[in-house]
Amino acid sequence: MAMLEQAMTDAPIWLIALLFFLALLLASWLGRRLRERIDKGPERSGSDGHLLSASLALLGLLLGFTFSLALGRYDARREAVVAEGNAIGTAWLRATLAPGPQGAALRDTLKGYADLRLRLSDTQERDAIEAETTKAQALVWRRVQAALPAMPPPIGATLVTATSEMFDAAASRKAERMARLPASVLDMVSLFALLSAGIVGYVLGREEDRRHRVITTVLFVLLTLTLASILDLDRPWSGSIQLSPQPIIDARAAMN
Repeated sequence: MAMLEQAMTDAPIWLIALLFFLALLLASWLGRRLRERIDKGPERSGSDGHLLSASLALLGLLLGFTFSLALGRYDARREAVVAEGNAIGTAWLRATLAPGPQGAALRDTLKGYADLRLRLSDTQERDAIEAETTKAQALVWRRVQAALPAMPPPIGATLVTATSEMFDAAASRKAERMARLPASVLDMVSLFALLSAGIVGYVLGREEDRRHRVITTVLFVLLTLTLASILDLDRPWSGSIQLSPQPIIDARAAMN
């Protein structure tokens, strides 16, 4: 199971989609073969259509909930980027109130910190960037401590608060990035889709129902595209649906 979950996480989405589509076709074929083997009657029971409708309706409901969950995770990551950009901008504004060489050193350090956080969206070495972020935060904090004695206490307190919120925003963004859809949910949806494909093949598996195979193939394509979209939304780095770092870009541009 761990290997399957790792494959679902790391394998290319197009490969997963192709294998899933082929699995749907295979399940439908097995259902049709089962119908041909056990049912030799000339008529199809009206309950078959009800069974097919119920299974597809439940599958659509499961896919809708799963897509909504993946979209919610995507929105949470987007909000985390906005929050971090705002936090960096606020920390910069507070740092502009710090006088003397200590204030200048703090502002230079914040520029470097913003540049580092911008690299997070483009690099493949994200673990290294996160490690550098920890070191950069320690340096920023030392610069804040050095600048505080020259600042009035109320203004210094706002600088400390803004810096802490900037660090918290980076931690929240990392946590949201690591939050993924539960593997058990994807397994359940995939299994239900395969069983539904088998029911489609069973119900529409008679000779007179071969005209439905084109529509069935289209249905399987739609199911595959839906699953691919869910996986794409659930991949912060490797998917085609990527978040824009524009809030952090704007915060960095304000520092010039």
